[in-house]
Amino acid sequence: MVLLAKKRKVLKKPNHKQKSKRTRNKNNKDNKVRIYKVNQATLEEQAKARREKNIQTFLVVVIIILAIAAIFSAIQTFFPNLFGRITLKGELAAKVNGVPITMQRLDTEYERLPAQYKYFITKEAFLNQLIDEILMVEEARKKGLFVSEEEVDKSLQTFMEQNNISQERLNDILKAKKLTYNELRQLVSNQRLIDKLLEEEVKNKINITTAMALQYYNENPDTFKIPELVTARHILISTNNRTEKEAYQQARIVLGLLEEDKSNFCDLVEEYSDDSGSLDKCGEYVFPRGQMVKEFEEAAFSQREGNITLVNTSFGSHIIWTINKTPEQIMRFQDVEEQIKRILRTQQEKMLYSDFIAGLRAQADITNYLVQEQKEEAEAKEEGTPGEEGGVVAAEQGEIKVVMEEQGEEEEVTPREAIEEEAVEEVEEGVDVMMPEEEIAEEQQELEETLEEEIAEIEEVTAKLSLAECLTSKGAVLYGAYWDSSTKKQKAYFGDEIDKIKYVECGVEGDYRAQTIECSEAGIMAYPTWVINNEKHMGVLTYEELAALTGCEI
Repeated sequence: MVLLAKKRKVLKKPNHKQKSKRTRNKNNKDNKVRIYKVNQATLEEQAKARREKNIQTFLVVVIIILAIAAIFSAIQTFFPNLFGRITLKGELAAKVNGVPITMQRLDTEYERLPAQYKYFITKEAFLNQLIDEILMVEEARKKGLFVSEEEVDKSLQTFMEQNNISQERLNDILKAKKLTYNELRQLVSNQRLIDKLLEEEVKNKINITTAMALQYYNENPDTFKIPELVTARHILISTNNRTEKEAYQQARIVLGLLEEDKSNFCDLVEEYSDDSGSLDKCGEYVFPRGQMVKEFEEAAFSQREGNITLVNTSFGSHIIWTINKTPEQIMRFQDVEEQIKRILRTQQEKMLYSDFIAGLRAQADITNYLVQEQKEEAEAKEEGTPGEEGGVVAAEQGEIKVVMEEQGEEEEVTPREAIEEEAVEEVEEGVDVMMPEEEIAEEQQELEETLEEEIAEIEEVTAKLSLAECLTSKGAVLYGAYWDSSTKKQKAYFGDEIDKIKYVECGVEGDYRAQTIECSEAGIMAYPTWVINNEKHMGVLTYEELAALTGCEI
């Protein structure tokens, strides 16, 4: 048993354990904690050194920032357009006293406008309104004006009540316009702030007296003139479904029924008249001169009150009964004094507003990138680029001359002249030109057809030109607004010859509610308005109507 125990002892691995133990002892000896006595003054010096190092680092950072700022300042000074329009917020449409208006904001707010407003105001004009809004908000804040949250709540509540809009409906509208409720509140706040500013700077400065109104009344007598009027009833026997002779015979029968007794006139209107527009009015119209066809007008004005007559027009046969005639007269000043004062207040308010905005703009730093871009494009178009479309490539000796016209322009050379010039050029180049007789005949036929078409176009233009020139010679003036669809329609009647018409622009760019002083003084209340022989004629007028009013031929 003893020998066995010794043998087991030999089988153990004492060398590894002893070596591991010795290693641990050595490590423990090396890892003993050493405690040093440190002087307090040394700690303070080290802390001071760290502070000085941090200060130096901070100063270096500040110097670098200032250097970068100086570099960008120099770039802005000497190269203002290098980074001016592109910012971290995106491309700019304008900048107002350092406040950016991004293209994204312009596009977003413009898209929120109702469709009819977009027809009246362009995006460029809307940008001017945004610029003016920023200027007025800044000016209001400088003056110490402010809008409370309660005022915003009250404005929103009033708006919803006046338009019968529930909160749910308002949320739907905001969602459709991609507008948050807080953004709406900000818009309302800005508008109320602008209203307070304009109340102080514009409305409180309006001063219209009775003497001013009387002066306006005396200087604009035609504005308060009531033209000669006639009240007439008629029965129309139309030629739409019968001949002129049949219409006249039928009218004679109806007239016979009226000659002895007019009390049944309304019954006969309902039974026989083909004028659907006056059936419910007993066939009655009240009108001045120049509104009806010539034959109808002359009969109604010329016959005595109470008389009945029969006349033929392009519409058919009319039985006309003249009920009443009112001579031309001038309205009394007492009857129109308040109306005149309202006109003068509106004029003065617009003038004060325009002057106020002009003053704000004069003192502001405004950069309108859209206007700059348009000017650059216009200048580039005027100057042209050699070799590009619309430009002219000057030909040196032996080179081919290339002339490219701008779109929409026509060279004043007839087809025959063009062919002849082309032939001459080829001969000068040393090329023999030989054209078979058949080809020459075809060319001549084509030329004749082309010339006939050109003559027809010239005659059409000449007709328009004659009317336009005649209207101008008669003193006719057309008043309108650039944003008004009816004005555009009236001008389109004359095509390119609209330049021959004396036209007065009443619209004010950027504000479709405003009107120029000239139009206000002329008493223009609607667009378009023609002033012919000192009389106003509102609405779109046809060639025939204009010719009838002026005596011009068409």
